[in-house]
Amino acid sequence: MCSTVTQLLRVTELVHTGFQNHQSTGMLFVDIAKAFDKIWYDGLISKMMRFGFSDQILKIIHSYLNSREFRVRVENCLSSPRTVKSGIPQGSLLGPRLFNLYINDFPKADNVHLTMYADDTAIISQHTYNFKISERLQNYITRLQLWLVAWKIKVNASKSVSLLFTKQRCIGNLSNISIFDQLVPFVTEFKYLGLILDAKLNFSPHIRAALQKAAGMSQTLNCLISRKCKLPIRHKGLLYKLFLRPILLYASPIWASAAVTYLKKLLVFQNKHLRKITNAPWFVRNEMLHKDLKIDPILDFIKNQSKKFFDRLPQIPNQSIRVIPAYDNLVPSSAKRPRAALHHIYQHFAVLKRLQIS
Repeated sequence: MCSTVTQLLRVTELVHTGFQNHQSTGMLFVDIAKAFDKIWYDGLISKMMRFGFSDQILKIIHSYLNSREFRVRVENCLSSPRTVKSGIPQGSLLGPRLFNLYINDFPKADNVHLTMYADDTAIISQHTYNFKISERLQNYITRLQLWLVAWKIKVNASKSVSLLFTKQRCIGNLSNISIFDQLVPFVTEFKYLGLILDAKLNFSPHIRAALQKAAGMSQTLNCLISRKCKLPIRHKGLLYKLFLRPILLYASPIWASAAVTYLKKLLVFQNKHLRKITNAPWFVRNEMLHKDLKIDPILDFIKNQSKKFFDRLPQIPNQSIRVIPAYDNLVPSSAKRPRAALHHIYQHFAVLKRLQIS
């Protein structure tokens, strides 16, 4: 099973490949309305029959889906039982697999890429000319609409957006894309699978949002990690590692090669919190705080996480991951690709510097 970070790697590598080939990349993020709650039972069974499932399995699935009822309680009033007429039970092991079967024949096209993770769907097209990207996406959407209607899948066109990744300074006029006659706007950034993607793919909006979210969590935990709190320092350090650092570093293998200007903000955030946790006076060096708390400097931790992630990558039995272009650190255009972080070392103290290694 691929993780969200693995899927994000595939998407960002497609964009970087486009940059290397002097192409822009258009992504259309399609919002499927209540994906798990609106699966058409008869349609699912018919697809399973087409895939060759045995009659016994089909009867079990039919019973599993059609023998469900629900009731609604409002204070002391309880409604009579009602039959669940559509949808797959969420939270079950079987639910995601049935959903994947239902969308397995999602339309494909030669000039677009599909990236699907559960009900998060993105349609990608690349070209030197931006108007061609819009044209290809619209042609695909016209075809997709027929499939959506046939299988009773609804799309929230008002929540769907498009994003153009490009290095061009002058983008020019972009042709409007529409789904079921409703225009889909172009945006400059969008959160996909928890990671904010921006048009230049420099990840500054994501890092800024992560810092804001971590600061909010820090405020919530302030009574436990403040300088005046009597909680043992090792417990304060554990709270930092369990609650704050994961917020800062979600999907870090993808954006670990971001500009040092943005990464430095993460370093400052961690340094401030280690001082807060230990109630250290101003003359105690940050290096000593990290050693005493046994917490890695944050950029070293990011690199270690990236190494673990890329070491596990060959074990994933997914063809779309295996065809990601090979990385060559001697090619200048590879400097911003996710794997480039493995060839960086950092000088943290006293001035942050990033050095390239072979």
